[in-house]
Amino acid sequence: MNLEHYEFEQLGEFDYRFFSNGSKGTFEMHVRFTSTGANSCNLGFGAVDPTSGWLDDLIELRNGDSQKILATVANISCLFMEVHPSIRIYAAGSTASRTRLYQMGINRILPQLTDYKIAGLLVEPDRQGGIWGSYPKWKGEWQEFRKGISYDAFLIFKR
Repeated sequence: MNLEHYEFEQLGEFDYRFFSNGSKGTFEMHVRFTSTGANSCNLGFGAVDPTSGWLDDLIELRNGDSQKILATVANISCLFMEVHPSIRIYAAGSTASRTRLYQMGINRILPQLTDYKIAGLLVEPDRQGGIWGSYPKWKGEWQEFRKGISYDAFLIFKR
């Protein structure tokens, strides 16, 4: 993929690390793929809390490099699918605004993803307008990803 991204290293079969370097400093970032069943993984990423060592997917760095971070995660995901071609990667933001950010990132790189299929999930709202079911088994409809539709989650896999 031809996007400016951070150098990264593989820590284990399902774990990767890179460093965000921006206006607020340098932060250790991890990308982790967690099995959710037969041939599918959840994509999680975030900054590493320096005190606990835990991956924090809720922290907002505001480091001025969000596009470069997303490009790095996209590069890692593509590499992961090259090594594991039958895996489907599931991704949803930890908040609605992050899911929108991921969707904007997908829209931006969509022309470069010719070797991959992307589906978007439209979640069925409950009576209060919330999400029906529990993550990652939300009720809803998966459809081929199209620009201009607000999705609640994404699935990417090799063609």
